[in-house]
Amino acid sequence: MKASQAVAEVLRREGVEQVFCFPANKMIDTAAEVGIRPIVGRQERSVINMADAYSRVANGERIGVAMVQHGPGAEHAFGGIAQAYADSVPLLLLPNGNTLRELGLRTTFDAVEAYRPITKWAARITTPQMAPEQLRRAFQLMRSGRPGPVVVELPLDVAEQELDDALFQYAPSARYRSAADPRDVERAAGLLLDAQRPLIRAGQGVLWAAATNALVELAELLNAPVATTYVGKSAFPEDHPLSIGSGGTAVSPGIEAFVPGADVIFSVGASLITTLGSFQLPPGKVIIQATNDPDDLAQQYPIACGLVGDAQLVLQQLTEEVRGQLKSRKAASAGRDTRAEVAEVAARTAAKWDPLFTSDEVPISPLRVVGELMAAVDPASTVITHDSGYPRDHLAPHYVSTRPRGYLGWGNSTPLGSSLGLALGASVAAPGKLSVCVLGDAAFGQCGLELETAVRNKIPVLVVLLNNSEMTGYGDHQRIAEERFGLKTLSGRYTEVGSALGAEATRVTSPDEVAASLRHGIARAEAGAVVLLEFITAPLRHRIAAATVLGG
Repeated sequence: MKASQAVAEVLRREGVEQVFCFPANKMIDTAAEVGIRPIVGRQERSVINMADAYSRVANGERIGVAMVQHGPGAEHAFGGIAQAYADSVPLLLLPNGNTLRELGLRTTFDAVEAYRPITKWAARITTPQMAPEQLRRAFQLMRSGRPGPVVVELPLDVAEQELDDALFQYAPSARYRSAADPRDVERAAGLLLDAQRPLIRAGQGVLWAAATNALVELAELLNAPVATTYVGKSAFPEDHPLSIGSGGTAVSPGIEAFVPGADVIFSVGASLITTLGSFQLPPGKVIIQATNDPDDLAQQYPIACGLVGDAQLVLQQLTEEVRGQLKSRKAASAGRDTRAEVAEVAARTAAKWDPLFTSDEVPISPLRVVGELMAAVDPASTVITHDSGYPRDHLAPHYVSTRPRGYLGWGNSTPLGSSLGLALGASVAAPGKLSVCVLGDAAFGQCGLELETAVRNKIPVLVVLLNNSEMTGYGDHQRIAEERFGLKTLSGRYTEVGSALGAEATRVTSPDEVAASLRHGIARAEAGAVVLLEFITAPLRHRIAAATVLGG
């Protein structure tokens, strides 16, 4: 077999059913030979976004694979891989490479060197015999420890070279986990039981570890409120009476109410690095940090205790240790009625925010669209994601996610226009669920042509476009340019674009039409259609800014 065929055979044995790609790449054809479907996007960054979301929704049990052309294809995919690296998402990028004799020339793009800073591993197959070996390393790295993208380049000349079939050996790699040091677990349990107002902050590591049930068990044992980061959203069921929502650059009303008063904060499955996708902590807190990567420890905050291990194993250890210590002592927070406190905040939140979610203002309030969307979808059978900016901050803090991976939160890196590719990858990974993305008109300009990808590949999706004809907030950073030249102003009739690309597209201008249009759009997407709903909205900037209420 040729080296390119060896790569395809490895993918087949790893259970890969499709590759997200943009031609030309020799491996696309050899993958198709063994029954792997190519899903061709309109540009490389979106192709990476699709593979990214596929891995997330499959929770790493199945890995998203992308293939792009050598040179410009690999160059154009760079932003998508950088985003996956920032969010710790395992995906495999398989670019072709220039021939070996062209390596080192000024005009040759060296993907291995270029991608090394933004991948868990970047390597080149230089002989046919290396193909199964390099891919074994790739899949092992993606499955164990901190997740992350891997790039394996196959040069054009090596792709055509022969490998003796008798020498080909490959078995899929297993996932390996480790638990925390029992002494650290004992100390962490003591700190939590000494706390008057403990609080849990959960990140995406809880999702990768499939640790939601273990997190619920510990939270209930400690009677502690639980917040998630945007990136970790859906790690804890937000209809649980101890949930206080999620936050990043903006936060839920629950986070606003509970985080400032917490005395001990247990961070689990997160790097504790402040980004637009992960809310900061106020100064002066006692912090316990659980992570599977020791490099995360105390990066931005001093910690009282560190726990290094898989989130599920660590949560199970901690629960067992807390139960043991409770046999001889009471928790300092034993007299606290946390559930009643959370319910009280929820009632105040409803009184304050419900009028915003039902506003009859014209142009339509984006919060009216979000409110009607939340009322119309079933979170248990939906995968929803946001784009960058205010669509993210209007949706993520308020949407109630009830199942792991029912919400794809992201934002450690925030490339505008990522949501549609993510929604398509999610739809492929979970074909029985409704896939929804919420984005603004600026983001649509970056990814809108992927509607044609959805139509051509028969990937159902509901696209909720909030069109306010401006890049909201951008004028704050470039005031002179905005005042003199109208920097933030945009224009466009995107319903016409969507229709031309084959989507079922509707333009909505009246608040009275929002609910009905969403119900119809959901029904059509659930029936297999590609649906674009363009809502003409006001440039509303209503959010709870994390920096304002949490400081730090």
